[in-house]
Amino acid sequence: MSRTEAIIKMDAYLKNYNIYHQKDFDQGCRRFTMVYDSPASPGGFVESCIWFFPGDHAEVGVYYNEDGAEICKASENRDDLMWLINYINGYVFLKCQDPNGMYGPSTLYTPRLFMSCDGGYDIVIKTMINYDFWELANIETLDYMTAYCPELLDRLAPAIFGVLRGEQTINEAYTYIDENVLED
Repeated sequence: MSRTEAIIKMDAYLKNYNIYHQKDFDQGCRRFTMVYDSPASPGGFVESCIWFFPGDHAEVGVYYNEDGAEICKASENRDDLMWLINYINGYVFLKCQDPNGMYGPSTLYTPRLFMSCDGGYDIVIKTMINYDFWELANIETLDYMTAYCPELLDRLAPAIFGVLRGEQTINEAYTYIDENVLED
């Protein structure tokens, strides 16, 4: 699939599911930006950007909003956050499944969670999406970018912000992840 075809498929999918989005250019390429409800996250929403790079891939980044970044910036527990992020990256593998049975549970992509290095204190899930693979698993890829990544951040929010606010120890956060996030 070409970059242009991926952009057309994304735009059609977002319109079909009535997902509000904005399109612009960033870093010399087309970017789509969306906002998703996320009740467990600070401010009640997460944000998402998808960059369609020339060549062979797009990049999806889903991140907590500015309220989350401010909590992270003000926290004295960022060292524990790094331990928690390491645990999440080592053990949380997202299985995507269509609720209507169109496709079964599978782990097609492995997102990486990190705190941005630009001084913004954003907590981000990022995934590289190869256009050729996207073509082979079109619906699964679109669902992954628009439903599963935002949902994962929402599911992780109580542990992440519990640690940052000092409301949970790192071991309590690990237990929360084990009991509420990890797939069977």
